[in-house]
Amino acid sequence: MSVRILGFVNHIAPAPDISDEIAQALEWGVDAIVAQGTGSDWGPYWLGSGEQPVAGQARNVEPYVEAALAHEIPFIFSFGIAGANVHLDQCLADFDDLCRRRGWSPRVGVVRSEVDAAYLAEAIDSGVSVPPAYPESELTPLQAEAPHAASRIVALIGPEPVQEALRQDVDGVITGRALDIGLFMALPMMRGIPTAIAAHAGKMLECGGLALEPGDSGRAIWASLDEDGFEVRSCTPRAQATVRSLVSHTFYERSHPTLEPNPGGKLDLSEATYTPTPLGIRCEGAQWHPAPYTLLLEGARQVGHRAICFLGVREPELLRQIRGWTDAAEEAVRTSARFSEDAKAGRIAISTRIYGLDGVLGSLEPHHEVTGHEAGVLVDAVAATPELAKEAAYYAFIRLFIGPYPDRKTTAGNAAAPLMPIVIPASEVFEFSIYHLLPLEDPLAITDMSVQEFPRGPAEVNR
Repeated sequence: MSVRILGFVNHIAPAPDISDEIAQALEWGVDAIVAQGTGSDWGPYWLGSGEQPVAGQARNVEPYVEAALAHEIPFIFSFGIAGANVHLDQCLADFDDLCRRRGWSPRVGVVRSEVDAAYLAEAIDSGVSVPPAYPESELTPLQAEAPHAASRIVALIGPEPVQEALRQDVDGVITGRALDIGLFMALPMMRGIPTAIAAHAGKMLECGGLALEPGDSGRAIWASLDEDGFEVRSCTPRAQATVRSLVSHTFYERSHPTLEPNPGGKLDLSEATYTPTPLGIRCEGAQWHPAPYTLLLEGARQVGHRAICFLGVREPELLRQIRGWTDAAEEAVRTSARFSEDAKAGRIAISTRIYGLDGVLGSLEPHHEVTGHEAGVLVDAVAATPELAKEAAYYAFIRLFIGPYPDRKTTAGNAAAPLMPIVIPASEVFEFSIYHLLPLEDPLAITDMSVQEFPRGPAEVNR
């Protein structure tokens, strides 16, 4: 018995020669085409705001869906980056347009994973403990009021809801927020592949060609799973599956070198082996340690509004003391008559990042001197209202633009303002107020699954 999977990432545009990669995979044989399209890599903004980047996910999956429908291969996709209902609905609308344009009529299991705040609050009130995913974080176990304070909450569903959808005689499954490897685990586990092997293969395939050498998520990746392990192959001669590339990917997005917690258990790769084959790499030795079933919840809460300014500096004396210069501007905002009360009350937070010094690592930067001949300074003001954020950013900008500093030779021209308007209103600001583990007896309890025929009729569009 074997299960063969073609994997890719659907929020990244495919490589120009992707049709050749798909053709190669079909030659080897494909039992499912799977792609993840959700994630929290960019932080909580997309989840909280309800917006999403112009990812063109429906356009990105077009060559894969074409192959899936032509060869009667089920496809399994998560859609929408943050993966809440508003994101999934936009992607489904785009998928609907794609099907209409191409004359396709797939039957699709749609799985929603947004969590109702009232449901979660009621569970907490009834005594369910919802601890933070990382005990060392500043988060504490959820209280009943926390779900209502979040703009949206999603759960990283495991393979079980996907399996339930596949049982409905569908051509494919589209989900909202989902555990990446769970999408890849669903069909293999249904066909008798051990959980450990399905999870290990999912880890290798979850980011498409990123696990190859050279790594490129615009490329596809292929694997054949059996009861003892799986083989990974690149679908193009322009990249290769190597022992180093696959082992390196096992460390991706993981806090422990060999253990990865997942719904219902931990994937243990401490005894995993990676052996070259004529066409790829054979992977064996994964173990699965069962544990109580929990789902990771992500919830975003608005904490303010952002406004930014940008300045460029190349005056040598100023560069030598640039962090003291920016610290003084921050302190001027916090202690000014206009902003001091708001700052003390937490309604304003002002910070500066110096690109060329500490713009990337901030306080963790081990080097304390500007090493180049110029630096860029980003003023970041976060406040309770857009107007307050803009005022605070402008105040800091003026202190930097014309304010004094030791040994200044000129009263102007020490910093350049390359952008207009000087103050740029950026966005709402969100934080992950919920990053917790919800225990479940039934893995399907929080999901909403429906079967939809595409292109859909008006009554189904906003379901």
